[in-house]
Amino acid sequence: MQPSRIRRSIAIAVLVVGCGGQQAHAPAQPQVAKKRLVVVGDSLAFGRFAGTQAEAFPQRVAAALQARPEVLAAPGVTTAQIAAQDVPGGADVVVVEAGTNDFLYQTPRRRFAADYRALLAKVTAASPNAKRVCLTTWVPPDVPPATIPASFYDATIRRACTGGAVADLSGISAQPGMRGPEGRSTAFGPGDAFHPNSAGHAAIARLIEARERG
Repeated sequence: MQPSRIRRSIAIAVLVVGCGGQQAHAPAQPQVAKKRLVVVGDSLAFGRFAGTQAEAFPQRVAAALQARPEVLAAPGVTTAQIAAQDVPGGADVVVVEAGTNDFLYQTPRRRFAADYRALLAKVTAASPNAKRVCLTTWVPPDVPPATIPASFYDATIRRACTGGAVADLSGISAQPGMRGPEGRSTAFGPGDAFHPNSAGHAAIARLIEARERG
């Protein structure tokens, strides 16, 4: 995907998910939201491949927190590409879901560490008083091994997320029933066997909620 297309995809994601112009399956938000939730990320935060948009983890977390969600996300983006965007500010809770595509694209170690720190700095500057939850990468155990292992990216996320909570997705991605089946009907087209399904998104949301409360 070309950078210009990535930027356009992210802008659309914020407009559609954050401003209420969502598809027919969007969850009904409280009339007066008590909190503001910002989620930044890649295809998982975008909602792939939940059955409906309402079943994606950002919308589930927003409903649980009675929060107004704003989602800055697009499929295929790296941490650096997310950090290059204007991050919504003034949040009470911020969820950072980045690094999976860096593993898939094998972003060099030093570059990823710098990119992730830059993203967190931007998120913190936009919402200095927010609770922050950082998600580790979504790398199921059947993904072929790579030169730079997922464990490096996850360790980097844990070190960088000082002052915030870390939600480890490895247990969810390895659990049966959290992904697939491939070809299933979803709000985003036929689902694959890599991304979480609706059950996986629900489990991610519960983990985020637990870390946010903690």
